[in-house]
Amino acid sequence: MNILEIEKLSKKFVLHLRGGLNLPILRHIQLSVAAGECVALVGASGSGKSSLLRTIYGNYRAESGAIRLRNGLSMVDILQSSPREIIALRRQVMAYASQFLRVIPRVSTLDLVAQPLADQGIDTQTAMERATEILLELNLPQHLHALPPATFSGGEQQRVNLARAFVGQHPLILLDEPTASLDGRNATAVKNKILQAKKTGRAVLAAFHDPDFIAQVADRQYSIPSFSEPVP
Repeated sequence: MNILEIEKLSKKFVLHLRGGLNLPILRHIQLSVAAGECVALVGASGSGKSSLLRTIYGNYRAESGAIRLRNGLSMVDILQSSPREIIALRRQVMAYASQFLRVIPRVSTLDLVAQPLADQGIDTQTAMERATEILLELNLPQHLHALPPATFSGGEQQRVNLARAFVGQHPLILLDEPTASLDGRNATAVKNKILQAKKTGRAVLAAFHDPDFIAQVADRQYSIPSFSEPVP
């Protein structure tokens, strides 16, 4: 059963400072991800892997195509959804870990990671316990849990992002270079979380650069061609 179906998706950026030139980023993307499957997005830097993930998550709009996400028994087209509908899908259906952590400065790490569970109706005590558990699984020591992550290292912030993506019960997990700032021990922890997510029937779509890591977690690869030249 497919969790995500992308059909003939195309997106471009308009370079207003260069006379309105169009920079194609994605062109005729055809992709599906099934429950229990990890698909690795591969391609050169700048090929559009991150842009595709952001478009699926509703941060970007696209000019054409469809992005259908399973919500219960129906498939919902993200590109036809209102902002309110997209927010609801983020709470219940899709989680996203970007390469960057953007948070309210004074909110603790534990509260940040527990929030996706609260959004799914989990009681506070259970949410806090689960948030603590997943932070420890990702090797973030407990003495940091009460602190805001704004001053954490890049690798620590990345693990907070990943904890927020994995902690809930979202059927689809989107990961943007999840091991880019991590050493071998922490990359192994991320690998284990991806494999665990697959075993529970969740779908994972992730941008990777490391071929060895891809071989360990991905069921297949999807290569995005690079379009580097702007057109009128």
